[in-house]
Amino acid sequence: MRKIILAALVLGGLWLGGTYVIGQTVESRLREQVADLELIPGSDLVRLELSDYDAGILGASARTCVVFDQLPPNLSQWQAFSGALCDRTDIRYGPLLFTDDGPALGLAHARGRLDPSALPEPVTAMVDQVFQGQPPITARTLYRFDGGVRVRAAVTPFQVSSAAGRASLGRLTLDARSPRADATTGHFYITGRDLQVGGPLGAATLPVLDMEMTVKELLGDVLPLMDMTLAATGLRITRGGRESFTGNLTLRTRSRRDGDTLAGDLGLWLDGLDGDAVPSTLGSGYLGLAYQGIDSKAAVRAQRLSRELDRLQIEMMVGALADDQVALEANAAQARQLGEELMTVVTRELLRPNKSGMTALVVLDGEDDRQLTLDGRLDYRGLDGLNASLAELRKLPPAGLLRLVDLAVNLDANPALLPPPLRANLAGPMRAGLVANRDGRLVSRLEVRDGDLTVNGESLAPAALMVPGADVPAGP
Repeated sequence: MRKIILAALVLGGLWLGGTYVIGQTVESRLREQVADLELIPGSDLVRLELSDYDAGILGASARTCVVFDQLPPNLSQWQAFSGALCDRTDIRYGPLLFTDDGPALGLAHARGRLDPSALPEPVTAMVDQVFQGQPPITARTLYRFDGGVRVRAAVTPFQVSSAAGRASLGRLTLDARSPRADATTGHFYITGRDLQVGGPLGAATLPVLDMEMTVKELLGDVLPLMDMTLAATGLRITRGGRESFTGNLTLRTRSRRDGDTLAGDLGLWLDGLDGDAVPSTLGSGYLGLAYQGIDSKAAVRAQRLSRELDRLQIEMMVGALADDQVALEANAAQARQLGEELMTVVTRELLRPNKSGMTALVVLDGEDDRQLTLDGRLDYRGLDGLNASLAELRKLPPAGLLRLVDLAVNLDANPALLPPPLRANLAGPMRAGLVANRDGRLVSRLEVRDGDLTVNGESLAPAALMVPGADVPAGP
């Protein structure tokens, strides 16, 4: 009996000691996770702050709040939300956890909910009315032993209607599985059902929304390489009581490493098209785009510069509202400098002569036949095999710009697809030889090779592309 009691005491001590270590680890990870989150990329005007963490033996409770900093007087009313718009989380330590999916092994399991109770009374009353007293957003997080997380978050369904408009939501959930605590890489799923919004000018309905995304890598902590598929089924837009657009949409994007360069593609499928805004001859369509040869280091640098420019633009907006001319001029000067640096990266580093390029394909179909085919290929050659500076590019004449690329574009379209105003303006391009009418179809084949421009087999001067309606002599 004494051995059993002793063993129980030892096991109990190990369990309590384990939960203490787990608690310390979970708190550290949670603080790092909150600190790394950026509500506005590159700016701390709005940030999340772990305002309270009350640790116990078997679990903890945490409070994470939105904090507004450095707001100008014009936006001082937002201070009422600072530290009041919070998430309250109940945490249970592992190693054995009981989750919504059943028993699991892990560091901890957290149940969080958006808590608007500390907001001004008119706001809380409105939130309670919309969400029927339920938390607007809930989240479940499983912290794994390997440092990864699984997150399930959901917006509470709602239905609201007023004189200004109406909106409703049947379901909106996020399921994330990441090998990192900050969830910057991994698998992400968004599911939406019965999304509706309407007002005096019109309404939009989306019965089914599904998105699946895999972020494979985060280059330089700023540029994701990912595969993403989004499907919107049954999209319906009405205006003035009439259907403006109906149809289904599927979008797929993929990006990847190719040695020390980046490559990727994008595809957009449309089907079941109808409505006043859709030509009567059109029923489905496809847009495809592929690229390769983008310098990966330059792409990361360009992304960082873009984020910094976004931050400066936000701060300039705040400075303008606060009438802070000193800060506004300082930020504007820095933005000009970063803008010039970004243009240098784009022109001198991002593309690689004889390696960078892209292809594109657009197909539009009707019930009986193809309405439009547009395909093209562009290969970047550079200026004599080198990247030109922005100053050099600005000095180049149109004929010199054509030397930068090899290009081939083919068009075959049904004239009925074009709206009447556009069809009426075809005379100029046809007179310039850019478009021809063959067997009732609009056709064009444009090629640029070694700086020479040909359209439909005829040599043209580059100025013909700039002023299609003008009479431009042919090139040599």
